[in-house]
Parts: sequence; structure tokens; C-alpha cells
Amino acid sequence: MTDNAAQRALRTMDLIPYILENPGVSTSNLAMKFSVTQKQIERDLQLIFLCGLPGYTPYELIDLTFEDGIVSIIEPQVLTRPRNFSSNEMVVIKIGLEILREINVDEPAKLDKINTLLQKINKNLDQEAVVLANPIISSPYYSVINSAISQRRQIKIEYQSVSTDQFSTRVITPYAINMLNGNMYLSAYDVDRRAERVFKIDLISKCEIGDQTDMDIIKTAQSELMVELMVDEKSARFIERNTSIVTKKELTAEGFKVVLKVSNFDWICRAILSFAPHIRVISPPSLSKLVDERIKDLQESYSITRKIGVS
Repeated sequence: MTDNAAQRALRTMDLIPYILENPGVSTSNLAMKFSVTQKQIERDLQLIFLCGLPGYTPYELIDLTFEDGIVSIIEPQVLTRPRNFSSNEMVVIKIGLEILREINVDEPAKLDKINTLLQKINKNLDQEAVVLANPIISSPYYSVINSAISQRRQIKIEYQSVSTDQFSTRVITPYAINMLNGNMYLSAYDVDRRAERVFKIDLISKCEIGDQTDMDIIKTAQSELMVELMVDEKSARFIERNTSIVTKKELTAEGFKVVLKVSNFDWICRAILSFAPHIRVISPPSLSKLVDERIKDLQESYSITRKIGVS
């Protein structure tokens, strides 16, 4: 990871109080905690040696030791406590907690913890700086979905397809709610299709809780197939819709190079074709071949002479 000066400065300020709370921590554990390499942590510690209060004599400098990979702070100067959140950071946290409060209305224990955190945030936040839409969540089914997730139960939904605009009835096992670009998505296992699916919650028109789910059956039925695609920036909504199965995303000159974990090729093949020609298969070759075959079938069926290229 390449740091800029601001990122390194912030990490350095966070390192000192963390080491004070965890004396004798190893440089390898620090690297894992702060998501950097061990070499970067060692460079940060060497930088801390040169930091301190004005005057910059040995009495004003921060003093620490790290020998044999073990770190201890001797004199932290004024950096004994973690740095405060900025106003922007507190606004983001507040919005996140408000969303969590609304989707956990049936979980008293969780609500108590969320409300306690909200009180702390509100106490230190300028209320005029935060304007929240009311309600944050528009769907009436969040409590049902959240109950199904916590109880590991199926739900029966009526869903409006984004691509076909048609309604269908699905029996699914939900396991996660994600928010991306202001939209809420439900990651679930589709019982009839025996595959993972992502549903935009605003497009769920009916929802009722169902039977208990045997998670072992789902885990057995699911296979992990890794797929690598090149997605044109114009089709970034494909990534947004499938964020729960995207394991890696990299922006390149050609677009987004993404790696997805899918349960079957049939679904991902149809998804690629629905975005053609803006998604290209990088690997595996078997998926690329399947997409080519589907394109040829479509050309023959509809007498299409212009070839849609997928390689």
C-alpha cells in the first residue's frame, strides 16, 4: 500500500495510544492491526523517534523502544489518548448508527448499545451540521428481514426485476444487508435457484417470514467458483448490485477488474450478457466459452448479423 503524508501522520498518531494500551505488542501484530506491512510499521516507529514537543531536546521527544519485534512506549508526551473523530467522521458514524437502529427495532439488546453510542456521538456533534431524512429507511420490511437473518429463517418475497421490470415470487434465505451509493441491498440464498442472489430492498413489494433454514444444506449446495471480469465504468452498477460476492476490485485504464465468487456459471453468464458489450470475461476460459456459445445462439435465434465481442 502506498501512503501519502497525511495517511502516515494519522496512523502515527493512532499508533502511540494503541501501543500504550498494549505494551509489548509485536510489530507483526501492529502491521495486521493497521493493515500495512511490518516494514512500514518499523518506518513509522523510526519516524516517531523524531517527533515531540517544541524544543525538540531529548526531554521533549517521544521515547519508545522496539527490539526483537517488541514495542513499548516510554514517554508518549501528549499523545496518550486516541485522536478525536472529525466532524465529517462523526456525521458518517451517526448516519450508520441511525440505519442500524431502524433495522434492529426487534432486537432490544442491540438497540440499547446503538442508542448508547448515539448519545455519545450526539453529545460531541454539532446537531446543526447533521440533517437526516426521516425515515432513513423507506422499506417496511426491514424488521422482517432482520428477524429472518438473526433467526436463520427463510422469507418469501415478491420482487420486481431490475432488468425485466417483471414481478416474481422468491423463497430466499437472507444473510446480510449492505448499503452502497445510498441504496440498500439484501444478500441472500435463493432456495429454488440454489444460488446466491442480491436484491435491491426497495424493489421488494411483499415479504413474509418462513421456515427455519438448514444452513448446512446451503453450504453444501454452494460451490465457490472464482470469476475475473473487466467491467466498463459505464456498467459500474453491475458491481454495485453484486457487491456481496465481489472479493476484489481494481480500477484500471480499461475499467474495473473485479473478482467474484459465484455459485454457478449460468447466472453469471446471463448477467454478463445483460450488460454486453460492457463486460468482458478474463477468466476462467470455460466461462468465456459459455458466453460465446450463448451469443451465437442468440444471433441464430434473432438473425443478428452484428457480433457482440466477448473474449
